[in-house]
Amino acid sequence: MRVAFVETFGGIDGLQTGEVPAPVPAAGQALVRVHGAGVGPWDVGMLSGGFPELPLPFVPGQEVAGIVEAVGEGVDFKPGTRVYGTLFPTGGGLAEQAIADAARLAPMPEAVDFVDAAGLVIAAGTAHEGLVDRGHLKPGQTVLVTAASGGVGTAAVQIAAALGARVLGVASAANHDFVRSLGADEMFDYHDTDWAQQVREAAPGGVDLLMDCAGGQTRDAAITAVRDGGRASFIVIQDAAPRLERGITGDSFAARVDRARLEALTRLIDAGSLKPNTAEVVQFDDVRKALAQVAGGHTRGKIVVRITR
Repeated sequence: MRVAFVETFGGIDGLQTGEVPAPVPAAGQALVRVHGAGVGPWDVGMLSGGFPELPLPFVPGQEVAGIVEAVGEGVDFKPGTRVYGTLFPTGGGLAEQAIADAARLAPMPEAVDFVDAAGLVIAAGTAHEGLVDRGHLKPGQTVLVTAASGGVGTAAVQIAAALGARVLGVASAANHDFVRSLGADEMFDYHDTDWAQQVREAAPGGVDLLMDCAGGQTRDAAITAVRDGGRASFIVIQDAAPRLERGITGDSFAARVDRARLEALTRLIDAGSLKPNTAEVVQFDDVRKALAQVAGGHTRGKIVVRITR
């Protein structure tokens, strides 16, 4: 089978393609014929050595969609089942076949194809955990989503709107209409020096929850728009820890996407409340290009690699 891999951790430039034997699933695992594989900043970080304990050679790709080909003992999926799920952190998705923990797979929603399903796994899974499990977002509350036009941000806007929240988004002006179309009630441009003050004027007293997908100065400015005693969810980004005062609670996290999370996403997709936001589909031979685009940032939505020949 074809794979994209690195033999040493040193960045995207070391990525190469080749042929290796197909893996065999052990107990609790499924062998998936990969049709679509999402790429994200986590893949770039891993290739750069962010997880040095991972074995080499290393195949990146943490989110996949495809068809079950074989299963190990104790797995309730049958060959032929269309599934989507995560391989984090061991990777292996940028390959024609991948081994997945069956507990982190779920049947694919009927309304999306393999490419779109792969792009939803980590982005939407992260947004769901940040809003629901960690943010405890309730109907009628106000949430501020930074980097609202990105992969996690677009999912967060849709999920928050589906929960009945008032959604305020932060993105460049060129993306405002797009994010509004996903369910944002009001938009703010992070290029404006006073954008956080604009948020405070739109939400007197402050927002109930911050879903930060940006980090850096945008994150720090957004915290000032959270009400006293409010909450914040921060995607893990290589920044200094956020400074929280005024009784604001929150933490940084990397989502753990399991079957229950995926099934929750499926219900939202089936209800028409969560739609994929695939920015670009890249062929397997151009996988390095896909990772370079992600590394450059400012991508609207998700980049997904089509694995099938």
